[in-house]
Amino acid sequence: MSTASLSTGFDAAALLEQTIDFIPNEDFEGTLEADVQEIEAELYAEEEQTPGSLDTDHVAASLLAPLQDSRLLTFEGEQFLFKRLNFLRFRANAIQATLNSKRPAKKKVRELDRLLSEAADTREELAKANLRLVVSIAGKLSISREEFDEFAAEGNAIMVYAIDKFDFSRGYRFSTYVTHAVQRHLYRVIERRRKRAQREFARESEMMAAEPSVEIDPTDPTESDIKAAAASIIAKMDETLDERERIIVRRRFGLDGSGESKTFSAIGDELGLSKERVRQLLQRSIEKLGQIAKPFESLFAPM
Repeated sequence: MSTASLSTGFDAAALLEQTIDFIPNEDFEGTLEADVQEIEAELYAEEEQTPGSLDTDHVAASLLAPLQDSRLLTFEGEQFLFKRLNFLRFRANAIQATLNSKRPAKKKVRELDRLLSEAADTREELAKANLRLVVSIAGKLSISREEFDEFAAEGNAIMVYAIDKFDFSRGYRFSTYVTHAVQRHLYRVIERRRKRAQREFARESEMMAAEPSVEIDPTDPTESDIKAAAASIIAKMDETLDERERIIVRRRFGLDGSGESKTFSAIGDELGLSKERVRQLLQRSIEKLGQIAKPFESLFAPM
């Protein structure tokens, strides 16, 4: 921070008002800053797969560079970085408490700014090391590129928040902690979507009931026909079908974020299956869903 910026009082005021959260540790009182500057053990683990060799074909451009730079921390390295993060914040908090709000000492303000800057760098290093884990979770739970991008962004925000709440002194890996946090959050997102789909289907059903019935030609189903069928089965789909069956149903009914129904051939090309095998799996999926799908069996003839 420059002397000029201090003379205005603007940056100093912002530092004085900033809330500095940290996880307390009984060792901090006897710790010197030199103790958290260099680690004696290896910070990063040796990996057979280098970060640059990751499959990044479906990763958003904004995540590509940090993902390629992501490296797995050793347990000792992880403990060291979390200790440094919270110790730097502990020291910054102590200095902040001694500052005069009306006439803050320039030397102390500079020291406060330095400590918070180094803490932010440490936090970024922890976030970068765990980005691959978040991307992996997002990839497993998403069914489209758009959904993956959304889940990765949501998961990354939860991971950064989890860094601030993780107590390294308990002795377990951050990866375990953040995996549960990210999965729990994304499951809630998926559940909200499921409930929203149910509500939309209920509204559509009411509107269809109020309209004159139109005879459907089973040999030429319209896009509206397919969407109506999809809305009927989506509520039970996630709890009834396995992952491959869910993908087929979602692609067939345009529930993969594209809004368009795909042919059996296109789905087969994606999954490495024949057109006939896709049709069989779709039919098996419909049978699993039971009575709710029976009114729409005539829509499942191959294109």
